[in-house]
Amino acid sequence: MKLHVLAAALVGALLFALPGTANAMPILIFENDQLLGADNVVVNGTLFDVRFQDGTCSAIFSGCDNPSEDFAFTDANSAKAAAQALLDQVFLDGPAGLFDSNPELTLGCSASELCLANIPYAQSVPGMFEFVSARNLPDLVDPPFEFENTGDSDFDFSDNGFAVFAVFTSAGPSVAVPEPASLALFSFGLAGFIFARRGRSQRAT
Repeated sequence: MKLHVLAAALVGALLFALPGTANAMPILIFENDQLLGADNVVVNGTLFDVRFQDGTCSAIFSGCDNPSEDFAFTDANSAKAAAQALLDQVFLDGPAGLFDSNPELTLGCSASELCLANIPYAQSVPGMFEFVSARNLPDLVDPPFEFENTGDSDFDFSDNGFAVFAVFTSAGPSVAVPEPASLALFSFGLAGFIFARRGRSQRAT
């Protein structure tokens, strides 16, 4: 096998084997130009699938009364990280659609001015839940998230055109990002291997 072919094969094998390099690209889910959600959204290093759903918190989140069982995120910081992930990875303009410029293309949102994707994370008092909203506006730079808020568990978001629930479910193990030092070490090792092979080849001739 020629050296450059061998080197390319080794690099390809390393990149395929590294966690997070091959399967961490979000996949937008859409139908008839409407954004339904996305798969492989990275939140704090973990993969999630997300779907947008209209309705009440009680109906969508199994009663909306047991955060540890009903919600994917159970504190404000992780809910904010999920909201930021929606803005950075899902509400984007691209070949699939102008989902940032036109918030009304998101399922459950019909208002062209704003779409709030609500992420519940706690129950404040019985019948009430706390949530963070990813605020998608028709501009190039969205605010990171809407302020923390409290809602009625039986309030139906289907009744308005600018808010919807973002339902996150775990999609796999944590995404590991290779450290630069590890990549540098591999590069030096690969270079040494190539030079060693070249030296043996020259001695043989």
